[in-house]
Amino acid sequence: MPTMPKRLRPAGARSQAQARKEQDDRRGSAASRGYTSRWSKAAATFRRGHPLCEYCSLEDRVEPSTLVDHLYPHRTYDGVFWRVEWWVASCASCHSGMKQAIEAAGKAAIDALARRLGREPLT
Repeated sequence: MPTMPKRLRPAGARSQAQARKEQDDRRGSAASRGYTSRWSKAAATFRRGHPLCEYCSLEDRVEPSTLVDHLYPHRTYDGVFWRVEWWVASCASCHSGMKQAIEAAGKAAIDALARRLGREPLT
């Protein structure tokens, strides 16, 4: 069976694995970002009460939630990590797709999403 040829990488250029490792090193560990056992327990409790993805429900889709998203990114907005009113039950595809695009669009886009979800925007 034919195989894909190796990618040409100029001498000294980083591989994708090296680039990912460097990004992970800059970002810090999960624990250093607040994702401790306390978070794991709180997120599990939240998901039991919110078993479906809230982002999918906006589009009349039904998907199970697999994680708890911070509607307002806690790395940008101080003091929102433990604010349950801005936690959103999410599936992985919504979290890594639609939600990332909204975050990139800025606070006005996140505020609009908050309203669509029936939550008060961050003031």
